[in-house]
Amino acid sequence: MTAFYKHFTALTAVLLICLTAFGQQGGEEIEEDLRRAGIFHRNYQFGKALEYYTAALDKTGDSTLKLDIMNLIAECQNGQNMMQYIVRPEKIASGIFRLDEFFLYINEFSDNSWIPIPNPFIKAPEHLMNRFYTSMYIPEESNSLIFSAPDESGAWNLYTSSRKDSTVWTAPVLLSENILSGGNEIFPILSKDGKTLYFASDGLPGMGGYDLFCSTWDEENEDWSTPENLGFPYSSTGDDILFLNDEDRSCSIIVSNRETEGDSVKIYVTDFIATPVKTRLGDNESPLLISSFTGRPETEKEKTSSDTAKSTQTDSYSLLIHQLRRLQDEQKEKLDKIEESRRIYEKASAEDREFLAGIIRDIEQESMSIRKRIDEIRSQVKKMEIQFLSDGIIPMSYDDRLIEHTELPAETGNAYIFRKHVLGRIPYIIVEAHKPEFDYSFKILSRDKGQFAEDNTLPDGIVYQIQFMVLSTRATIRDIRGMSPVFVTRMPSGKYLHTVGLFGTYQEALSSLNKVRKNGFPEAFIIAFDNGRSISVKTARNMEGKKQTTGSGLAWQVILSGYGQALPQSVLATIQRLSSKDITRTVPDDGEAVFAIGPFNNRQEAEELLNGLDKEGINVSIESIKL
Repeated sequence: MTAFYKHFTALTAVLLICLTAFGQQGGEEIEEDLRRAGIFHRNYQFGKALEYYTAALDKTGDSTLKLDIMNLIAECQNGQNMMQYIVRPEKIASGIFRLDEFFLYINEFSDNSWIPIPNPFIKAPEHLMNRFYTSMYIPEESNSLIFSAPDESGAWNLYTSSRKDSTVWTAPVLLSENILSGGNEIFPILSKDGKTLYFASDGLPGMGGYDLFCSTWDEENEDWSTPENLGFPYSSTGDDILFLNDEDRSCSIIVSNRETEGDSVKIYVTDFIATPVKTRLGDNESPLLISSFTGRPETEKEKTSSDTAKSTQTDSYSLLIHQLRRLQDEQKEKLDKIEESRRIYEKASAEDREFLAGIIRDIEQESMSIRKRIDEIRSQVKKMEIQFLSDGIIPMSYDDRLIEHTELPAETGNAYIFRKHVLGRIPYIIVEAHKPEFDYSFKILSRDKGQFAEDNTLPDGIVYQIQFMVLSTRATIRDIRGMSPVFVTRMPSGKYLHTVGLFGTYQEALSSLNKVRKNGFPEAFIIAFDNGRSISVKTARNMEGKKQTTGSGLAWQVILSGYGQALPQSVLATIQRLSSKDITRTVPDDGEAVFAIGPFNNRQEAEELLNGLDKEGINVSIESIKL
């Protein structure tokens, strides 16, 4: 089952749950629309796919299914844009390999450079594992790493860690906010000069499944640039999960399941295009053929000389049998696609049949090409068997164990040999634990969970606090009754002043004052500071707003809660439409995730976003934070 079919099957499963709500007939119509859309989508006929997706969207009343269909519509729209101008790399070689070990057959990776997951860097529990990213790449003698790991929500993000000594590595940190998509980013591969990062993402704009992206290092900003999709045909409607150029920049390697089934992927080796020149897709050009990187045929002379140079007679025979079975599997997949497309064709309208006929024609052309190669190999095998009989040799039969340790010839051409490397063992590594940043937002936790501020220095600008206690000794955790953050200042008299909170406005402080009083401090009151200097509350209120500019030590953020562990896609889309600010996620002790948008340099900007989200029916609030 291809990646697209798996995604499509997931949508159908959601649909079946909803059938009782629509009635059986309505559900069947929606399912048929989605099935037809899926055929067109997978075969790059995005315009026709959009018609059926839109029809299904109009018929369904299920909000979850609507959201899934809207995502598929966005993929088709992205696909239409990406297909306008394309490049046409040609295939040098290709081979089909198991998903859990394909990376061992890429020559650019040395022995022991991949280690299994989980490991000290990636401690993913079973339910958060990624079906594609099962091993982590550690370049030989590297002092810094870029790798993918899941966050608390289960999304796989890119992290970096640096070596401190022979065994200790720094706590992993997110690579860049520019590469955070809300989806999954996997298989990060750095260029030889370290200035270009290639990776796969299913959260950034693409035409379906995982697409391939690159980001370049910005020397001036010391950060990675906004990722760019590599475009068609490097990215396709399948899952395209890994890209790299070889060290000599003589070829490019793409790993994808666009033409495979089950737990297998295909490695494509194409010619390297130093400066890609994108041109319009021709009217008579087939996207399906271009997406398979239609390769250069090799002459019989090249095949014979390569066989003689690279293996003995019996080894050549075994390898040819292996290659034959690989091509037969691919041929079967093509025939299955043709049969399915013909079933759709029989029920399609006259207009749709024109499109489907083109799809069937393209797949048949690919099938014929594979069939020709199968016949050529069978002819070689038959000649070798006749020669074996005359020489009294019993040829070695195909055996996976032989293939694992033998050079594999390319499907087309022998310029690239797939040789299996050795999987590395998990080394003895200590990865430092990440120390979370202190949260300076005001809150009242359980009695034994109160927190003293890590830094008692007040930020610049107008700041309000709530004074709740003066003691001859410093208060204990139990004394502060679960409040956070509590600041402690030694007074000239030798006593200890205890205050709580950092508030950017008088109203924020006032809204929290009653909470402090109800928490067992009825005499608590508000105090104010200007650039750390104590001033009267009246003076602060008169000055309020005049000093809350970019140079102040306080900022504001918009808070969302009550959404469980992850924001719904519709809420994320609304936020991204109204603001370009970052979204951060924290999980307090009660386990309910809190999402913060910001920071904003002044309260007015934060209030504008708050009002916009409030109009969309999203419950939000504002809080000040210490920079």
